[in-house]
Amino acid sequence: RQLREADQLHREFEQAVYDEPEGFVPMSGLTERVRNRYRRLAGKAHEIFIKHFEQAGWPLVGRLSNADVFDQIVAPKLQENGRRIAYFLIDALRFELGVALEKELSHEGSIEMHAACAQLPTITRVGMASLLPSAGKLLNLKRDDKEEVVPYLGDTALTNVNQRMEEFRKRYGQRFAEMTLKDILLKKNQTVDGTVQLLVIRTDEI
Repeated sequence: RQLREADQLHREFEQAVYDEPEGFVPMSGLTERVRNRYRRLAGKAHEIFIKHFEQAGWPLVGRLSNADVFDQIVAPKLQENGRRIAYFLIDALRFELGVALEKELSHEGSIEMHAACAQLPTITRVGMASLLPSAGKLLNLKRDDKEEVVPYLGDTALTNVNQRMEEFRKRYGQRFAEMTLKDILLKKNQTVDGTVQLLVIRTDEI
């Protein structure tokens, strides 16, 4: 909990720095001190994490893995009559941001939050691929000619968002639709076809 709160406070601090008027630098010395302290704290937490990672492996036994989120949580609900689901794929939505989101949504109704172990390595193309249908069974990682990590779902390479969305489309057809978070925020009066049961809302803005 303390580390989560430290992440939250530092995120809010960086937002305040970002929002300062251009050329306004009277606290530049303090800003660097805060950043250095946060780096040291994160470094210590990282060392402890790696120590336990080497001993226990990953994902943790008994904990939900990102690669199983869709099949274990989303897919069963789509089998219920009349159920419609909005599935958000948000880049770098770490746990403390999830807690903040839970707090905001709690005013609208009943909320359940579950932590999941991220797919390693935690780069966008791997993390997003891990949230696809059947990722727990079919996701595997390979290196391309440039030695970059490329996620595969079975034999299908997933190097961009269009390929990832196609995996939803192949499985759900007209029951699936997708849009960006920016579209929802900027374009008013958005409508979703009545045949859609799974709406994927995505953004790669961190």
